Amino acid sequence: MVNSDLIFGGIEGGGTHSWVVLLDGCGRKIAELEGPSTNKWMLGLTECLKRVWQLVQDAKKQAGVPPDTVLEALGLCLSGCEEDQTNRELEATIMAQYPTLARHITVASDTYGSIATGCQRGGIVLISGTGSNALLVNPDGRTGRCGGWGHMLGDEGGAFWIASRGVKVLFDEEDNLIDPKFSTERLRNEVYSHFDIKDRFGMLEHAYSLFEKSKYAGLTAKIGKAAMEGDAMCAHIFYEGGYALGRHISALSRSIDSELYEGENGLQIVCAGSVWKSWELLRAGFLDGVQPHCEKDVPLPKFTLVTLTVTSAMGATYLGAKKASYNLPCDYSKNVHPIFQYSHNSYISSTMPQKSVFTNKCSRSLGAANGDTRNTNGERKITEMVNESGHTNGNINGENGHAKFNTQLNDVSVGLKSMAIEKPIST
Repeated sequence: MVNSDLIFGGIEGGGTHSWVVLLDGCGRKIAELEGPSTNKWMLGLTECLKRVWQLVQDAKKQAGVPPDTVLEALGLCLSGCEEDQTNRELEATIMAQYPTLARHITVASDTYGSIATGCQRGGIVLISGTGSNALLVNPDGRTGRCGGWGHMLGDEGGAFWIASRGVKVLFDEEDNLIDPKFSTERLRNEVYSHFDIKDRFGMLEHAYSLFEKSKYAGLTAKIGKAAMEGDAMCAHIFYEGGYALGRHISALSRSIDSELYEGENGLQIVCAGSVWKSWELLRAGFLDGVQPHCEKDVPLPKFTLVTLTVTSAMGATYLGAKKASYNLPCDYSKNVHPIFQYSHNSYISSTMPQKSVFTNKCSRSLGAANGDTRNTNGERKITEMVNESGHTNGNINGENGHAKFNTQLNDVSVGLKSMAIEKPIST
């Protein structure tokens, strides 16, 4: 039974900032505000919990709720909270140190919070910000993970990784390790300008003694801008980024419950992080990457990519209500915006506007022509990408580790028999 007098809270806690949301028992938002980081590994547990307490108190003030009000439930989706056992211990610690905070408390990762916000029965969140990470949650609670190991061991498809690929191309070219298929002039100008250097030797201090991960990752936006303005080398680097992100999904494919494919939209994949703003540049590589590559990979029959329209503190609130065994009214469709849909016999194109003539001009050669290259057995025909040995398998391989795509494919026809059919997503 709905009780409008109850108050439920949720916090999305990141490494740089946090969000808190309060809902009443009818699911109506009564407060929302931003606060400082609540990452326990960066701050220490004591400071982290102090900030959680203060966020809730500030939200109560905004909502006009008495400061001594005890929340019915509080969900915390915090960065660094990946292990279930330590999360249960953290819940007990909070209840002991702040007994008047909430009657029920649940702790989960910020990654899980994105799924809880956008997916009612489960789904996948694929994060591509500075780093990258993917989490699968099945309807029965079983999970699967791929990535999230940081820039030294992974983060493929994240902003740091994309920037690093761009820098490495320049080093490898000057070392005569590779002969890039495309001019690197624009890429070199962007790299040298971003780091304020005159030659590659100037990169060494930025890579080592003066290394700043965020500074490095900031180069990705400039590579993306160059790609949108027509630079083939920069566009190719984003293809590789999209491919790497798609591989996260194909790696999880063997663990996806078939129930998640049911319904009009199929499997829902929540795309989180700033790199997704360049979806048009990622799309070709992503669609190649989600195809099966390893022996146990399973083809994905239908999926929808969505972005969140609300903070994942909303999902944290839902998790808190679930912990309290309270059926909190919520409309998940209002929390997401679909950007792309796929099924085995059709692509449904992005709703994001084309941002430049280059996107249209290169849509075929980059493989982003709304699913124009599929063969009759429903598997994507990857003719636009060739690796170092000349095979057209679409993998990012070859001796130099860079996939090469054939720029002579602009005459590939679109909409061949049994191939993809494009139609817009309703918004």
